[in-house]
Formats: sequence, C-alpha cells, structure tokens
Amino acid sequence: MPVARVAVDTGALLALASPRDQYHLRARSTLARLQRRRVQFVSHSLVMGELHGHLLRRLPHQEARRVIHGLLRDPTFLWCDVGQELFGRALSGWMERFADQRFSLTDAVTFEMMRGEGIASAFGFDQDFIVAGFTLEE
Repeated sequence: MPVARVAVDTGALLALASPRDQYHLRARSTLARLQRRRVQFVSHSLVMGELHGHLLRRLPHQEARRVIHGLLRDPTFLWCDVGQELFGRALSGWMERFADQRFSLTDAVTFEMMRGEGIASAFGFDQDFIVAGFTLEE
C-alpha cells in the first residue's frame, strides 16, 4: 500500500510543539489521524527556519533545539532543500500570479513544492492553502 504524502506547514508544527497554542489539541488529533494513515510529511528548510524562530519566542532555547533535532531525525518527515530555481518558481507561480494575496515567501515555496511533488493537501491551519487550490488536513 503506497504511503500518502502531506505537506506540513509551520503552524501545524508550532501547534504540536506548544501546548499554549490555540490549535494544539486540533493539531494533536490531526497528527494521530494522519499517522494512522501512515502519511509521509513533506516540507522544506524555510518551514524549519520559520518554526525555530517561533519556538525561540515560546520555549527555552534548549527545548526549541530539541524539537528541531527531533523533526530532523523523524523518518516520517522528508525535508526538501530550497534553491534558487524553487524560489523563482514560487515567486512567479504564486506571489506574482496571486498578487492580490498576501502569501508569505515560505507559503509560496510550500505551494510550489506541493505542485512539483504532486501533493494535494497540507497539515496546517492557514487558509491560504485553500486560496491556492489545495486542501487542509485539519
């Protein structure tokens, strides 16, 4: 049986790591459901950097580092590198095409990664995924 692939957004990872987060319980429930489906989570280095910055504002730096190390070692996560070509496609394909939207660069790169990898849904809470034509696993 093939393993489903789901993009993972910063908001979902932050909610899982921070019990005070408004989406914490929803994120835990969604994670459990996705794990039962044996999904592979796919994301990229910008999400990791964004997550670490948020964690440093919420947790002691040792705990933030532990979360990042855990994600990097977790075999259910695939972390993609972001190069100049992917940045360019994200800018032209998403930020310019959807110029009326306030997509972040991280989100635009995620959308382009999803398009390129054939991933239709994301684990997150950001409605920009819906605007961009994807579904949310919430």
